[in-house]
Amino acid sequence: MIARAISPITPTPILHIRGPGGQPGQANARVFVSAEIALEARPRVGRPRVRVLIRPEPGFYVMRLRSGAPLVSAVIYQLCPMVIPQPLSVAGPHPDDWCRPLDRSPRFEARLDGKPVDIDRVWTTRSLRRVSHTEFDFRSGPLQRWARENPSAPEARPHRPVDLGAMPPLF
Repeated sequence: MIARAISPITPTPILHIRGPGGQPGQANARVFVSAEIALEARPRVGRPRVRVLIRPEPGFYVMRLRSGAPLVSAVIYQLCPMVIPQPLSVAGPHPDDWCRPLDRSPRFEARLDGKPVDIDRVWTTRSLRRVSHTEFDFRSGPLQRWARENPSAPEARPHRPVDLGAMPPLF
């Protein structure tokens, strides 16, 4: 018995295309497909993108400060090197000209729940999840104001895990 390893050029039989008796049908002349095409045809829906830990991406995120705690808003942004306008110029440079391309790696900063933090504190967290700008605005605006008015709410204490048994019923 000869053992064969599957490689991208090894044809793989597709058994459901064969006709009765294991013979290829007349209508379906193509019986074999390469393993490479079969691997590419797998659905990628629901798979998160791979996050490279040494390359932070600017954007709006939510994360948990500890396991079981409520979500808090986080943002990663790139600092822009500014050109200092000359005091003698009447109109000054256009605001689009104030940012110059750098000859070195870009600098990023992060804010967690509105407070500046180290970029690694946000980017390397396992619970980090990208959100839309509108959800970020909601979590950093109305939800924070509501949490300040309701100190017993879980969102008011993001450093503590949520105890569902201690929460009052909704109705």
